[in-house]
Amino acid sequence: MSLSAQGGAPWKFRGDATASVDAITAVEFDPDVELLWICDAFGTLMSFSLQAQGQGEAPAWVNYSSFSVSSRPAASIFFLNVGGERMVTVADREVIRGYKRGGVPMMCLPQPSAAQSYIDLFQANNATGAMFYTGNAGLTRLLLDDQQTEQLTVPTEEATVVALKQCDQWVATGSATGAVYVRSASDLSIVGHVAASRNRVMALEVFGNTVMAAYSERSATSFVKVFDVRKMSEAVTTIADIPSGNVTQMRRYQDGFGLSSDRAFLLSPGGFHIIQLDQERPIFSSSPLSEGSCTAVAVSPSNMCAAIGNDKGSFYALAHPATCDDYVMSTFVQPVRPKHPVYHHSWEEPNIAEGFDDAADVGALASTWPEEDYMILTVPQKLRCINYESHSIVTNEWGLTRADSCLPDPKDKLSSILPNPYPFNTQLGDDPACAQEALLELRKDVKRKHKSSRGGGGGGGYSPMEDSLQVCYSVHHKLDWRSYNEIAQRAIGIDNSFPECWITPLLQSLYLCQPPEFPIRKVILRHMCRREFCMTCEMSFVFSNMLATSASVMGMKGDALPPIVQVAHLIRTMRQLRAFTSAGVFQRPKNRDDAVAKMHLAQRLVLETLHKDLQDQKAYPFMNYEAPPEYEGAIASLFGTEFTSNGRVHIEPRFYWEVPGSALKVDEGLQHLLKQLEGYKDQVQIKRLPPIIVLLLNPEHSNLKPPTSLKISRAGKEDYNYVLNSNIVHLADDVEDTGNFLSQQRIKDDSFALVNDYRVTAPMKMQDLERLVPALRSYSAVVTFYALDNLVTPPYARLDDSRAPNLWHLVGPLLTNDVLARPLLRDPTRQAFKSPLSSYTEIRAGDLVAVDAEYVVLKWATRDGGNEMFYVSQRKPHMGLARVSCILSSEDGDERTIVDDYVHIPEEIEDYVTQYSGIHPGDLDPLESSKSLTSLKSTYLKLRALVDGGVVFVGHGLAQDFRVCNIVVPRKQIIDTLEMFHKAGSRYLSLRFLAYHVLGESVQEDEHDSIEDARTSLRLYRKYEQLKREGTFESVLDHLLAKGAETSWYVPDTKSMFRDTPQTPPVSVMGSPVFEKMAKAVAEVEDKEDDVFDMAVAAAAAAVAATTDDDDEDEDEDEDDTAPTASEVLEAVRRSLEQ
Repeated sequence: MSLSAQGGAPWKFRGDATASVDAITAVEFDPDVELLWICDAFGTLMSFSLQAQGQGEAPAWVNYSSFSVSSRPAASIFFLNVGGERMVTVADREVIRGYKRGGVPMMCLPQPSAAQSYIDLFQANNATGAMFYTGNAGLTRLLLDDQQTEQLTVPTEEATVVALKQCDQWVATGSATGAVYVRSASDLSIVGHVAASRNRVMALEVFGNTVMAAYSERSATSFVKVFDVRKMSEAVTTIADIPSGNVTQMRRYQDGFGLSSDRAFLLSPGGFHIIQLDQERPIFSSSPLSEGSCTAVAVSPSNMCAAIGNDKGSFYALAHPATCDDYVMSTFVQPVRPKHPVYHHSWEEPNIAEGFDDAADVGALASTWPEEDYMILTVPQKLRCINYESHSIVTNEWGLTRADSCLPDPKDKLSSILPNPYPFNTQLGDDPACAQEALLELRKDVKRKHKSSRGGGGGGGYSPMEDSLQVCYSVHHKLDWRSYNEIAQRAIGIDNSFPECWITPLLQSLYLCQPPEFPIRKVILRHMCRREFCMTCEMSFVFSNMLATSASVMGMKGDALPPIVQVAHLIRTMRQLRAFTSAGVFQRPKNRDDAVAKMHLAQRLVLETLHKDLQDQKAYPFMNYEAPPEYEGAIASLFGTEFTSNGRVHIEPRFYWEVPGSALKVDEGLQHLLKQLEGYKDQVQIKRLPPIIVLLLNPEHSNLKPPTSLKISRAGKEDYNYVLNSNIVHLADDVEDTGNFLSQQRIKDDSFALVNDYRVTAPMKMQDLERLVPALRSYSAVVTFYALDNLVTPPYARLDDSRAPNLWHLVGPLLTNDVLARPLLRDPTRQAFKSPLSSYTEIRAGDLVAVDAEYVVLKWATRDGGNEMFYVSQRKPHMGLARVSCILSSEDGDERTIVDDYVHIPEEIEDYVTQYSGIHPGDLDPLESSKSLTSLKSTYLKLRALVDGGVVFVGHGLAQDFRVCNIVVPRKQIIDTLEMFHKAGSRYLSLRFLAYHVLGESVQEDEHDSIEDARTSLRLYRKYEQLKREGTFESVLDHLLAKGAETSWYVPDTKSMFRDTPQTPPVSVMGSPVFEKMAKAVAEVEDKEDDVFDMAVAAAAAAVAATTDDDDEDEDEDEDDTAPTASEVLEAVRRSLEQ
């Protein structure tokens, strides 16, 4: 951007800087100190100061603070005065937040629930402290006064408010219809308005008695009308012929050196314009920006400085031509010291609220970012690749064989066999140049129709290369998973229930890298720390589940587990880590290139987090576990490219390589890059190439294909031979389609399998895999793993086999002493669970452990309306584990509760489903809970210890419990009473039904209790064993099914005092051969209770009658009024029963 070349420019260019990796949404100058504030599209607020550099160098913009303030882009930044201190104020969707300049939160003001459901447009007055915002209910005014909030909401006359602006006296709103309403800032009463027109209001500005409104015309031009609040019926002046049809922002300022002091910035995508209120045309129009479009503008309080942000994350600093070399932004004036000061003693703390904090370290970054391992990531320019090979349509090779991958929903009533949606070649016309475009349009139309039919629960035909259908998790155990995974003994599929499951190809690449050694897998499996949220720990748990699942497939075929594992806990943990949240990894991608950029970002963050977790393991030791020597540098030794500078300074290992866009082939590009680095011998030298190379390819979805082998030669040094281990592939229809990710994994030698969520193909040659690519979708490899052909496992892990490590003795002590729960307990002595065991070794292999779990519904993003192809639709809400109870039983009658964990859930809970979970609000909050609260990680490790200890789990519907617990249990260690009391083709019996009819017990009458449910499952199994020994189980089950159908599976509520049902036992109980004697005894007892009840009613009636007779003697009332009421009868019955 250059203004010097434009004569008569009202501003001069004073430098630029890059502030973010995404668009700048707001710019504002600090009113008190020399700071420029920037907010980007990720909701991150940053401040910059202009600091002098070395002698002869121009001043540069230096970052002072940076912190996350909002879950959405903030459009405005304000500075409110609270308690004599300025706070930077922004609005989120449902809350208004204020911060100190260093990032310390000062205010979190939720909007009144009765006022609005959300905050749309937001404005605040720095002088009066009044805040205004629009939402679903209209316009709201908030005023902070002595920490009290005054609130006023009025409806708006406009259908859609697109602009909001305020000053000390007025508040103006503009609509898409062209109407402008001006209200009083004190009571929001309307003082004037501009009628609707054919033009749309783009921006507003209000000051004094003047209102400025920018309109867009259909002729791709804009104009600004200036109104007087006292006479809004006609415009005072009109500034026309603005060469832009899209004015993004208008900012008024005063130019004290011009002929007229009132001027304004008008931003447009191509540049900016300066208008003057007494002129009919813009007085200045800038040339187009060198990069990006203008998105935000600000003018300093001194009116001598300005700043403009663009959509590329950069901002430009402007200065008034009348300014000197100093760039003074604020109007702050240092107070003059009096000539004769009066000194006095004061016990008050010195006021450090103005400007910077005196206590802050001037050399440190004053923000919420961590100081150690801090680095600023530069954003590389988008790569341009030469298309040296064109894609052509080959007859009969369009990947039309799709029926083999169809995964129908079991509840689908439609036909699962769909006709082939593609036309014959004769329907594509005679012009070969139009065939590809015609096929692409047909493809989009078919996808739209199929998506709409899937919304109703239907299935559909999807090829192995397309995004897998999401499976309803309530029927996981009913599906024939092996038909979707042809090599379950080597590769395990991953569940795709969460929208963030697009990241799972990275897990597969780490898990399957370099067979049969699998060095990365073995390194991660050895990690264990005590942090509540640790990505490497959760990844280790996922890999253990995958190994346990593969072991079951390789063992007994009848006991093979479904070849699919859950990653819900891993994704939930990653969403709690600052590195992933601040980078916006899981935010919705905008288009195809943005989706690829997020995968590249996720790859870098995963490797960096793995490296950091291994280094921090000694700082967070888990009990007595000690990592092997050299373990903390394992990721760096496997992935890191080590550099030296001038032979002395060692640079941090780099975990990835970006292939230059000018390369025609991957190996040639890397060879050229290495030669360039080796050429700078005085600056940078490569010390060691990594055993595993991770390449980031094709950011713009070009067709650069990785070869199956890679040879890197270095002058005077040994050659490196690498083999391809995995490709993460992205498929998309066009530039606007975010597409889906899958991976190609090397299984053995030069055979690769296609892994797409739970869909895993048989191993085949790479060229055969490429034939599965639909000709209608753009195909590009974006992340590639290469490993040395002679790479072996680190020495400390060479003896590890292909089974998951046994953690019985490592984590078993948690069963008696939960050290991970202590940080979450307010009163550990009262809240901590008291185990009946003196040592975990009292639990023996083969002991029965009854288990039951309760869940709550998490508030989770299910589907984004603007991007159907990336965030798949959900069939059921996401459940979070809330409580787990385990009862140990070594023999009949032994029922000891060894686990009763309430699980801490940091996410927002949408529904506690208290009736079915027994969980109440506050039970899972460390600040309010009175329960034995612990972490999700601790609960998993306790269950893992029991699994590795060889116990046998008993429960009712254990498949669902283990799925939510994210643990894999071998079938030989599972006894499920849901399956025991089930006959093929008949209904599954509920726990409450079985407890009432088989055990004669009533459960789940009010709220579910996991201890009660686990104990009931254990007793059902004991009864099952008894019936099996007596040889009567089959007849009892048949009788229960028959009587259950006869009584509509009704279970009476035995806690009701006055029952509406007959006083005799249910028919199913009376006719049961198991409880023939019990039915007779129950009838006799209830007959006695009926006699007592009748006697009590009679006595109560007599007592009430005597009372009313006494009352009749004193008062003369009607006969109806003296009759006993129902409440009086009930109270008399209660007293009689007590007697």
